[in-house]
Amino acid sequence: MSATGQPTSADFDRYRGMTGRTLVAGMPLERDTLRRFVQAIMDTDPLYVDAVHAAGTKFGEMVAPPLYPVHAFRPPIGGPDPLDVLRTDPDADGSAGNDGMYFGLTPIDSPFKRLLNGGNEIEFFRCLAVGEKCVANARYADVQLKQGKSGSLLLVVIETTFSTEQGERLLVNRQTLIWR
Repeated sequence: MSATGQPTSADFDRYRGMTGRTLVAGMPLERDTLRRFVQAIMDTDPLYVDAVHAAGTKFGEMVAPPLYPVHAFRPPIGGPDPLDVLRTDPDADGSAGNDGMYFGLTPIDSPFKRLLNGGNEIEFFRCLAVGEKCVANARYADVQLKQGKSGSLLLVVIETTFSTEQGERLLVNRQTLIWR
């Protein structure tokens, strides 16, 4: 912190390049989980729900939509509701340190309260098949303190690689987060 109590770039340098623990989805992708997911996103492609149709495609089997790995990790039963914090802090962003963003990374300790999604850059390699487990490995690719019109902004890029347990890459997500 500076003499004025404002954060400085040095306050956040330790996070750049930090990696999280490897997270493995609790269960392999099941047909019913896939069915419920594609119903929720309203995608009626038979590739996701019809084994006979899927067998005749380039995939050769039922697979999940390309972005499914990002959603394959569930909060534990009985875990905290990320929206409960809104009862006591109406300015909270609702993430409540949710591991759905961090994927095993230590959350960044900062004085900023508001979180904005600065966008995602996604590189696809292949789809997760029914019966496979998803693995996530995240790292802080970049952490920068910038000055905006309304004050300091913390820009964070989290790069998460999703793969199968056998190490085959599914996708790489580079998510930019903006705290102010």
